[in-house]
Amino acid sequence: MVLCFGMAPLLGSSSLPVPALFGGISGGVPIPLVLAALPAGTLLYCLNRPPADLEATAARRTSWWSSGLLIAACGTAILLGIVEQSWLDFPLAWAVTRNMLGYLGVGLLAQWLLGPRYGPVTVAILPLVSALVGTGPGGRPYPWAWPLLPSGSAHASLAALALLIAGTALCHARPNHTFARGRTWVSAR
Repeated sequence: MVLCFGMAPLLGSSSLPVPALFGGISGGVPIPLVLAALPAGTLLYCLNRPPADLEATAARRTSWWSSGLLIAACGTAILLGIVEQSWLDFPLAWAVTRNMLGYLGVGLLAQWLLGPRYGPVTVAILPLVSALVGTGPGGRPYPWAWPLLPSGSAHASLAALALLIAGTALCHARPNHTFARGRTWVSAR
């Protein structure tokens, strides 16, 4: 995560070229907005490494430890974004932070709905799909394409925060549900 936030100001003026699917002019997406998917996907992948059997037979619910790790990662991302914004005057600092939080939320939702393998894959695909079909005339992003919106967009910040809260809450929705295990329902009793 620190490497991602360290590379973001260095690649701030670079953009990833994106072809236009439905005609019009192809544009580009700033690389720091896509770069935030790397730590989010890695964190989701690492949360799914322990076997479900070990977590299901633990004396205490391990999902709270996973939530604590997510909260620590989100806090670190917010702190790094604040440091970049204040010390480096990097205009995309909040957008990188917002996108990482939103990507985590989307990945958690995908893991809860589809299974643990699909969280990191969803996080990897989301910026590309947003870039391909999320821009309208003149290269302006649509409101639903929150990863492409500028740093000052309150709509994008609220969407990313809502996705993160919903993804974390759904992982705790069932009492015997192991954190980020999709539809693996194992009773510890």
